[in-house]
Amino acid sequence: MRLYLVCDDDDTEVGLRLAGVEGTRVRSVEEARETILALAEDGGVGVVLVNRSLMRRLGDFPAGFRAKHTLPVLTEIPDTSGLPAGNSVARYVREAVGIREE
Repeated sequence: MRLYLVCDDDDTEVGLRLAGVEGTRVRSVEEARETILALAEDGGVGVVLVNRSLMRRLGDFPAGFRAKHTLPVLTEIPDTSGLPAGNSVARYVREAVGIREE
């Protein structure tokens, strides 16, 4: 299983390519959805990394994708957008095992 990046900015794509992560820079939300769904069909991708600004533009798509697919794991990574940091990986794991925060 491998990592794969889906992002909407050049800096994130270049940075992760330099780290050895294959990826695609998308130009629209629809292209991002199509790419993520194709990766789910691929079977060789275990984790899809999506930069924060694109993840927010995807709206409800990530939640629906996670409900239907166990792999690949769809997770948010920081980017250069300046959006506030979140702990999406930890939140996703808590939700996956049924831990609710009050």
